[in-house]
Amino acid sequence: MNKRNLTGKDLKTGDVFETERCFSQEDFNDFAALSGDNNPIHVDPEFAAKTHFGATVAHGMLLYTGLKGFLQNLFPGSVQLSHQMMFPSGTTAGETVRYRIEIISLEPEAKTIKIKVQILRPCGNLGLDGETLIKWEGLS
Repeated sequence: MNKRNLTGKDLKTGDVFETERCFSQEDFNDFAALSGDNNPIHVDPEFAAKTHFGATVAHGMLLYTGLKGFLQNLFPGSVQLSHQMMFPSGTTAGETVRYRIEIISLEPEAKTIKIKVQILRPCGNLGLDGETLIKWEGLS
């Protein structure tokens, strides 16, 4: 389910929101320059081709920042209170991935939302899997 002009009154446990994103090698390189993480698994296609990934893979924090942006688009002004995430498989350059979030629970009195977060790769594997807790004043 994708909603525009989402309000806290619209939300219910089990709601799912999705969007897609394709990360390029240039995205990986730019993030490496910004973060200082120039590990060749992220920025050297020739090196990465010889690894078990077979290609360069995204920085976990690059994937996470895309997820954070998606959450901010859905829940403007929200504050992330906690998160736990794993990166079970490498997301390679040129893949179109699907960001998927699912509402696990709502606490209107506390204005908090517990959310399952995932990045689904085209091959069916998870590139990111976890949960986050946000505080959103829009929740009613």
